[in-house]
Amino acid sequence: MDELPEFPRSVLESLRQPLEDGVVSVVRVGGHALFPARFQLVGTMNMCPCGARGDPAIECTCTPQRLTAYREKMSRALLDRFDLAVAMPRPRAAELAAPPAEPSATVRQRVLTARERTRSSMPRRTEPASELLSSAVDRLPLSGRGRARVARVARTIAALAHADAVEPTHVAEALSYRIPGDTSGA
Repeated sequence: MDELPEFPRSVLESLRQPLEDGVVSVVRVGGHALFPARFQLVGTMNMCPCGARGDPAIECTCTPQRLTAYREKMSRALLDRFDLAVAMPRPRAAELAAPPAEPSATVRQRVLTARERTRSSMPRRTEPASELLSSAVDRLPLSGRGRARVARVARTIAALAHADAVEPTHVAEALSYRIPGDTSGA
């Protein structure tokens, strides 16, 4: 979904339960139906309405009130259901002219290998990694759902790194993918 905050809040909020449970529940006077709804939601949004926030080459013209209204279009409960949030700066000319990165087939194979690794033996968190995760819950606006998602992403990062255990570096990287403070409305 491109430009997530441009969708009506009611539409965005209706995605919360299917994202969490993997089903859409329709209740009518005549009955109740459940439909499978396992999907991967990818959304984009600017850091602010004018699109300049976070870009060193352009000055943001948004007022504090406009920023607040923009942030309030997205509920914390919906944002908490995203596993990854990555701030992507506007690419510069040199980046756009760069040769292609590694081929998709290489990345695909790495993902398949990591997926198989997590299916056959789930990497366990080391004690220092667990301590870092607990500390993050105390210091950041991280809910129980957010904690579980960070732990899951850290396991994936460890599997992609061919690690035998989830280390603090994996948890730290997973924490870096949480919703940036500038856009969370927290």
